[in-house]
Amino acid sequence: MHVLRLPHAPPDKGLDARYECSHETIAPFDVVPRTVGNSRALVNNTGGKAVIANDTATRPTVTTPTLQRGRVAIIALWVAQIALAAMFLFAGGSKLAGAPAMVNLFAAIGLGQWLRYVTGAIEVSSAVALLIPSSAPFGALLLVPTMLGAATANLFLGQSPAVPLVLLLIAAAVAWTRRNQLQSVFSH
Repeated sequence: MHVLRLPHAPPDKGLDARYECSHETIAPFDVVPRTVGNSRALVNNTGGKAVIANDTATRPTVTTPTLQRGRVAIIALWVAQIALAAMFLFAGGSKLAGAPAMVNLFAAIGLGQWLRYVTGAIEVSSAVALLIPSSAPFGALLLVPTMLGAATANLFLGQSPAVPLVLLLIAAAVAWTRRNQLQSVFSH
């Protein structure tokens, strides 16, 4: 059996033509309703020889609803990433700059000011990573344990953990949405 890639025939002529394959001629084919992936099997009327024609471009497809949903999802993802980045640039920047409120907050935690610097560096680097498409899932993943720590610290200090938990959920949603990027990095 010889496999031959058929050129796309004009719609008015169909596949009613002869194609030569090395040492023999293959007669006209009828389309048989057997599909495999993106291919269609064509079988000779008399000899039973098969030819696989890749005709993905000629199949009618309706992609408008998927395209619109995909576009809306991408826009929503970017809005979430930009909002997270803005919040963490501000929060991390205030920690690194030594804003009095942040200094007092980390003094109340009791683990020292080194934790303020580490947390600020994590938040700023995560914010920058969220703005770079190839590193966005890593920035989002880095924020998840950071926000778990913030929620725990808020509980320890008697404050509401609601804000860190909401930010954690948004970061987790960004990481989940971009999970294919993570899989492609770790599969190599």
